[in-house]
Amino acid sequence: MKKNLLFLFSFLLFLSCSKDEYPNIEYQVNSSSSTLITYTMVTNSIRQETISGSWKVSFRHSKGSNVFLSAIHGGLGTTTISVYANNKLLNLKASQLPGELIQITEIIP
Repeated sequence: MKKNLLFLFSFLLFLSCSKDEYPNIEYQVNSSSSTLITYTMVTNSIRQETISGSWKVSFRHSKGSNVFLSAIHGGLGTTTISVYANNKLLNLKASQLPGELIQITEIIP
């Protein structure tokens, strides 16, 4: 019985530590028109997508690492980009000007 409790305690401790070292990162984009987004995730390789409406992606990344999200607002309305770490907003930017580039570069706290 003591071995099971010790194992359970160790497992829970490991889970809590890994969440601190590798926070959950979420990118969100909301756009009323076609928008080109560019972003990085765990590696520094650039990914691009063209979206319209709502888009989000989440992943785990180590503390102190860089994250990057940008968008080129394509037309009428508004484009908003935001970056969250463990459900806390790190940064938010918006544009209403067609062709304007908005970007977020953050270090994960």
